[in-house]
Parts: sequence; C-alpha cells; structure tokens
Amino acid sequence: MKKHFPTLLLATVLFAGGTYAAGDVVFIDLQEVFKRFYKTQLAQDQIRQQADDIKLEREVMEAEVKELKDEVEVLRVDSRDETLSEETREGKRDHLEEKLVEMQKSEQEMIEFEKLRMQQLEQQNTRMSRKLFDEIQEAVIIYSKEKDFTGVIDRSAQSRAGMQLVLFANPKKDITVELLTILNEGHEEAMAPDASINVE
Repeated sequence: MKKHFPTLLLATVLFAGGTYAAGDVVFIDLQEVFKRFYKTQLAQDQIRQQADDIKLEREVMEAEVKELKDEVEVLRVDSRDETLSEETREGKRDHLEEKLVEMQKSEQEMIEFEKLRMQQLEQQNTRMSRKLFDEIQEAVIIYSKEKDFTGVIDRSAQSRAGMQLVLFANPKKDITVELLTILNEGHEEAMAPDASINVE
C-alpha cells in the first residue's frame, strides 16, 4: 500500500522548501538529518546513560582494586618487619601471596569487564545507527516518489581522503529541511540548531 504524508504537513514543507519539478535531481545533507532526527537524539541519550553506568561500575571495581593494593602494601611491609617473629612474618608472606593473586585477578576482571561492555555498547550504537539511517532512507524514498524526483544526492558525502564528493549543490534543490520536518513531526524542538549532536 502506497504511503502518503499528511496533506497539511506536505503543504508546510512545500511552502518552506525550494522549487522542485518532476524529474529533478535534488540534494540532502544526510549527516545533518541524522544528527537532528529526534530519534537519533533519544538513542544517543540512551547510549550516554549506559556509558555513564559503565563508568560507575568501573569506579566501584577500581575502588576494590585499590583496597587490595593497600592491603598488599601493608602485608609487604609486615613480611619484612624484623620486630615480628619468623613465624608471623611467614604467615604475612603467605597472606601477601594470596592477596597478590586476588589483586591481579581483580585487575584482569576489571580490564575484561570494561572491554566487553564497551564492545557491547559500540555494537548497540552501530545497530541503532543503521536502523535510524534505514528509517531516514525510507522517508527519503517515499518523499522522492511523491515528488517524482529522478535522484537524491547526499551532499555531505566525503571520500576516504576526507574530500567533499559534491562540489556544488543548489540550495533551492535541497530537501534537508523538508525531510527533517517530516521525520520530526510532533517533535519540532529537535529542529532547533542547537539540538544537533555529534555522533561517532
């Protein structure tokens, strides 16, 4: 079933946008659309919250490791204390070895924990980004079919060397604002310029 955008919304878009004709090749700043899409901002808030949770968990683990290090230092000093009996010092050395093993294990667990959680977070970010780009692409396709465009070119595209691939884009043929209006319907606060965020 063919999808159609609401008449009032399309009227707003047509009034605010450029002048288009059937068969036009138009441009879009896909990176700008992605950054200012309200769902992107919600997704990034979720990622930031999880990153903060990981940081807090690591701080707890760091505190535990520090406590073990402090115990190790005390035991190291006691194991060399000539005022203590040989039997006592021997006991301290045995305890020291146990604590060293425990400390090394805790340090390794902390490293592996952070590595695993950051990998999971990165994978989640990639999945969410891909899903959002798919949603944006679908909106571009629907809108382009409604307007009968010949093609849509991403003017934010860059080469591997970081050079702009599109050297000139007629601003009158740019549909960035129109797509943001469609995607952010009911969430217009995301259209504010200062709502843009950086996405790695």
